[in-house]
Amino acid sequence: MRSSPNRGDPQGMHPEPSLNEMVLFELPSKYFAEQLLLSALSERVAWLQIGDAASVVGVLLTPDEVDLARLLRDVQGWLERSGLLALRFELDGRAYVLEAPLPVLAYA
Repeated sequence: MRSSPNRGDPQGMHPEPSLNEMVLFELPSKYFAEQLLLSALSERVAWLQIGDAASVVGVLLTPDEVDLARLLRDVQGWLERSGLLALRFELDGRAYVLEAPLPVLAYA
């Protein structure tokens, strides 16, 4: 028979994976925000908030330790295809800039 943990005993708590981390991407227009949401983020839990000066796309991260890296690579690939040079994003209350990859120059 299992004994029940005492109330207030932290050893009785079992952490469960949760989607509590989010990344907010700021885009210059509703058009670009919708394109990001539909193309690069279609497999994720994400939403769109349209504003006057900019639109924001929010994305929930999974507990997978490499999820943030995957997300940023996906968004960077989308940036390259979109023609935008960079976009701002926020994670853990800090602002960052994600830049499109530089084009590869071929020398003849």
